[in-house]
Amino acid sequence: MTTCKRCILDSNTPGISIDPDTGWCQFCTGFTPPGEDERRRNADILNNFFSLPHRGGEYDVIVALSGGIDSSYALYHLKEQYYHLNILAVQFDNGFLSETALKNARMFCDLTDSTYYRLAVDQQELNNTFVRAASSRNVYSESAMHRASDICNTCIGILKQKIIELAMKTQAPAVVFAFSPGQTDAPFIVLTGSLLAWMRHLFDASLTTMGVTNRKPYLLDEGLIGDGSSQPEVVMIHPFLVWEYHKPDFKKRCRALGWIEPDLMDSNSSNCLLNTYAIKNHLEKYNIHPYASDLASLVRQGYMKREEALRILHKPLPEELIERVEKRLYDKEEW
Repeated sequence: MTTCKRCILDSNTPGISIDPDTGWCQFCTGFTPPGEDERRRNADILNNFFSLPHRGGEYDVIVALSGGIDSSYALYHLKEQYYHLNILAVQFDNGFLSETALKNARMFCDLTDSTYYRLAVDQQELNNTFVRAASSRNVYSESAMHRASDICNTCIGILKQKIIELAMKTQAPAVVFAFSPGQTDAPFIVLTGSLLAWMRHLFDASLTTMGVTNRKPYLLDEGLIGDGSSQPEVVMIHPFLVWEYHKPDFKKRCRALGWIEPDLMDSNSSNCLLNTYAIKNHLEKYNIHPYASDLASLVRQGYMKREEALRILHKPLPEELIERVEKRLYDKEEW
């Protein structure tokens, strides 16, 4: 096995090749950091968007709030920068959130004077859907498989569908996701009718391939899209592609505000107990660590030290937690 000398990707991961002359992977070889002009342009777009007067909808923006570090900081900093915003913060309770994540989310809603909304679906059906995601193969695109596990792609897919639906129903002009600069490439995505129809179709197809029969509770209401020819109504914003991204600073700031760190024994999540099991499942199926691409990109962009990323990537997975999650998923035991 050869590991990229610049980031952390290795030749044992499907789809990764290391140049024998430079010792760099293909992503490091082709990487060009964003220029200052692009950064300023994105900052201006964000400022102009959130500086506009209230558009008449029920909310100015809907924020996906997991209760973890990144989303908690994103909510707080958004309100800090644009104090006039009327924010709806949506926490998707997938049945595996830690108690501290639930408390952290509500606390940061109080701090920012945001409306808290707990998004939930039938837990037994959701568990069955996660089991189907774990047992299926190749239901998502190759790029998606490198960015997240099949279980996480399913969970995030449901959240995206339903949070966009909430935005359309309340006439909120924007939704915010606190993805890191390693998890997404576009700071702004205009969700046109045709794009929404395509997103819904793609996710529906993945769920169908898994064998999920009752898919309607997970999908954007088709009636809101119409024939896909309507004008854009919602903009998806990833603010960490505009703001400086430095997770240790976020954690320090959040802790000072009262954020409590859950004892998850998981280097890759500060909110979800299911995540460790999802990592193990993805590694066993594809020999792909679902956080490798994210961490490698953060190293490549200068947001994380290579040594720290390698430490996180190779930290042993907590078997005790994995066993608890398996019992919850397959034996239907309570926590």
